[in-house]
Amino acid sequence: MDCCEQSHNDELICYCFNITKDAFLHALSENKGKTLMDFVIYQTKNNYCNCEQLNPSKSCCLKDFKRLIKVSENN
Repeated sequence: MDCCEQSHNDELICYCFNITKDAFLHALSENKGKTLMDFVIYQTKNNYCNCEQLNPSKSCCLKDFKRLIKVSENN
């Protein structure tokens, strides 16, 4: 598959810090997913996020990270 045929998923999972599904899945494949998720957890715990305003679902994205981890573990 050449570069133009690759599928890209630029759908945001974290609207506060502009993290896409592809970026997180790539981080998981490089064993760096926990680091990225820990970053979001830290930001959330310290009230540096704005999920209620930025995320269309008006909720925190951490459940989406966890869902993608499960999906990647099953593949």
